[in-house]
Amino acid sequence: MTTTQTSTRKVDVKTAELEERVSTKVSPANDTMIRFDEGLIGLAECKYFALGSINNVKPFRLLECAGPRQISFVVLDPTVRVPDYYQQIPDREWEAVGATNPKSRLALAIVNLGLNAHDSSANLQAPILINLETMAGRQVILTDSSFCVRTPLVG
Repeated sequence: MTTTQTSTRKVDVKTAELEERVSTKVSPANDTMIRFDEGLIGLAECKYFALGSINNVKPFRLLECAGPRQISFVVLDPTVRVPDYYQQIPDREWEAVGATNPKSRLALAIVNLGLNAHDSSANLQAPILINLETMAGRQVILTDSSFCVRTPLVG
């Protein structure tokens, strides 16, 4: 059984400010391209995504489909909420993207923006795992964890 520790770190951002900054497109030339052989869950046709910053709104980043579909997600590193999150992901999931070295691992959680920070959440049950050496990514569902799809960002 896995236990989840919740951090009391505060994510301080106004939703309106974040939405305004997200509306600016990322430029694949200036951002990191990630290859998803299987696409993301529900988006099998989207194989390449650009990972970029959102005009200095940390810890949030933008993951944007580089194909014909105009789809983007606000994401963040889950350790903002759960400091030991990476250790709670089974090794088999990291191995699926070839990230056997802990230094080559990046996990991202898709953010659900609410009206304000208290109404916003992150999907910690279905993280996006990335091998930083090969830039290969895969979205997984952590079925053996106590994480949920709507983990509050604050509180």
